[in-house]
Amino acid sequence: LAQAVLPSSEQVAPDPSLLGTFFVPPRVAMGPSQRRVLIIGGSFAGLCVARDLKDHFLVTIVDAKEFFEYTPGVLRAYVKPKHLDALTFTLYPVIEGRMACKFIWGEVTELNGVERTATIQPMFVKDKEVVDFDFCVIAAGCNFGVFHKWGESLWFPTIHAAARPEG
Repeated sequence: LAQAVLPSSEQVAPDPSLLGTFFVPPRVAMGPSQRRVLIIGGSFAGLCVARDLKDHFLVTIVDAKEFFEYTPGVLRAYVKPKHLDALTFTLYPVIEGRMACKFIWGEVTELNGVERTATIQPMFVKDKEVVDFDFCVIAAGCNFGVFHKWGESLWFPTIHAAARPEG
């Protein structure tokens, strides 16, 4: 599920039938090559949005995991371990190499829609980084485990720093 966060000066009420879909706002004054899109999440929705927007915007993808995993196929890998290579890949070479987008392996800790900035805690780096954007797409997916306030489950590791002490 992807949602677009629009700058406050360009808020346009979307058609209620489009809720939960990607909403493309009216064009802004800047040239297409200068507009920046921040995509939070590098799984199915995030990669699809990046693929569709990369020719029109400067795209940055942030994900707290360094790899993509096709989770529904993991059970097959238990009986055929060699199949795991077909279900996973490292995000960096695909996003930066094949897609020509920027990849940040880290966690978005704050999103400021008014200032159009995201504060990111990169993995294995002490200092946080602030990234500017013109448009932001939240494609972070979901966690299962409806009985836990963080949505944690036994088979999904806690990757978010704020949730680790309670995980």
